[in-house]
Amino acid sequence: MTEPTVSRQGRPDYGTDATMLQRLAVYGGVALVVVGRMLNERAVMQSMDRLAAVGGLMIWVGLAFFLIGCVLLLGRKAGKLVLRARILNSISWRGDEQVLDVGCGRGLLLVGAAKRLQTGHAVGVDFWPTPQAGPNHNGAEAVMENARIEGVAERVELKNADARELPLPDGSVDVIISSLAIQNIADAAGREGAIREMARVLKSGGQLAVADARYTEEYEQCLHALGWQQTQCLSSGRIFFAPACVLRAVKP
Repeated sequence: MTEPTVSRQGRPDYGTDATMLQRLAVYGGVALVVVGRMLNERAVMQSMDRLAAVGGLMIWVGLAFFLIGCVLLLGRKAGKLVLRARILNSISWRGDEQVLDVGCGRGLLLVGAAKRLQTGHAVGVDFWPTPQAGPNHNGAEAVMENARIEGVAERVELKNADARELPLPDGSVDVIISSLAIQNIADAAGREGAIREMARVLKSGGQLAVADARYTEEYEQCLHALGWQQTQCLSSGRIFFAPACVLRAVKP
């Protein structure tokens, strides 16, 4: 099922999820260019060839850092859309599913799933320790603002909760999706707890699609221990310049 075209007012903002390294490359590059330019101007005024050479080197290095940072940021922003398509396209949609997005962030995957529904409902779970003010922050309001822009707000619901303690009844969900979220749980026991919670709330015959850059084999082993047989790790190539894998499974 393809995503329907929706009339929008404004554009959704799903963020770039820039890493510290990417920010350092961009801002450090700008700083090097500025300092190098200052040194060049001083060198010209005082006829200091060595200082001019240092300034010129700093400018070129700064430009290189800045361009690398911009490419990484662009790849991360575009890569999120590619990964979302791969996750959602791996699901067999009817349009009436009860969907759960674990670790929904700003709603990229959640909203994408909601656009595939006609009579279904999509619940996004994430852990926001403190309230965030306004749609420009990584809080529930940002998710709902994106859902409103995409025209699916009436099919979206949010819950502030830990992935290891999902606030849903056993066997109440048809489809569970998650993107680059479970890997952020630091300990293996916690990641296993999150996978077991997903298994608990999923209906028999329900579909699971979890994308991560790490630990997907660990998740698959956990599902096998629970008696799941229909599991498959689908390589998604390199997303955000890092390998990513989508774990697909069907609950027995």
